[in-house]
Amino acid sequence: MSEPTDRFVIEIGSGTVVHIIDMDADQDGSNSRFSFGIGGPGEVMCSHGNRHPRPQHVAVSEFLAHHDIDKDGFDRDTPDEICSYCWSNTREAVGNEQNEADDDISEQIGTVGYRLRWKQKGRARDEWYDIVVKPKTTVAELDRLVCRFTTLDDFHLRMYGLEDEYLESSLNVLPDHQYEEAGDRSYTRASEMTTADVAERATLWDGDRLSLVYDFGTPSHYYCIVKEVYEPAEIDEFLETDNVITSTDTAAIVREKRP
Repeated sequence: MSEPTDRFVIEIGSGTVVHIIDMDADQDGSNSRFSFGIGGPGEVMCSHGNRHPRPQHVAVSEFLAHHDIDKDGFDRDTPDEICSYCWSNTREAVGNEQNEADDDISEQIGTVGYRLRWKQKGRARDEWYDIVVKPKTTVAELDRLVCRFTTLDDFHLRMYGLEDEYLESSLNVLPDHQYEEAGDRSYTRASEMTTADVAERATLWDGDRLSLVYDFGTPSHYYCIVKEVYEPAEIDEFLETDNVITSTDTAAIVREKRP
C-alpha cells in the first residue's frame, strides 16, 4: 500500500488543493461512489471537489517530487497540497486492491513454477543464469543446476535460505551428501524440500529472493530473484524445446549472461 500506482493521477486545476482521479473507474460512472461530471475520463476520489473542464493529469509520484514532498506513498499523512478526502479514499482503495492481489497470490502459491535468476554478489552485472523450476522441483535438482554454472565444489558446505538470510538461513537446506556428512539433524536434506515447500514457507512471488551461501568459514554469497511466475504447463514447454542450456527432469537453465 505504500507506493502510488498508475491507476491514480493528480488532476491539476482550480482550487486551493488538487484532487486524485481513479483512471480505472467506469467511464459511465455505473461503478462509482462519486459522480465525475465534466472533465474527462476517470473518477474523482471524493465528493467535495469539481472536475476541471480542461484538466492536466500528472502521476502522484511526479506531483510529490515536484513539490518536494517526502515519498512515502499513500502511507504518509495527507500532503497539504492534496485533498484529504481524496487521499483517505485512495489509501483505502489501494489497500483493498493490494489485499485482493495478495489473496489471489495466496491461492496460487505451491501450484506454480518460477524463473529464478541466479547471481553471485559482486558479479551480478557480469554473470547470471535463469533457471525455471516446477512446484515439484527439489532443492537437490536446483542445486545440481546451480553447480553447473558456478565454481562451487563439495569441499565446503553450501546452504540455501530465504531472501538475504545466507548463514542465518531459516530453511537450513544442505545438499544430501553434505547433510549426511554434517551429522546435524537441524538441517534439511535438499531432496526432501521442493519449490512448492519453499514457496509456501516464503509466499514466494515475482520479485522475491532466495539465497545461497558457500563455505561457512569464508562465505561466498549467491542469490536469485524471481523474474517470472509460470503455470507448470509453461515450464513443460521450456523443457521440451531444444533451446535449454541444460536440464533435469523438472528444471532447466534457459538463459544466461556470461563474461
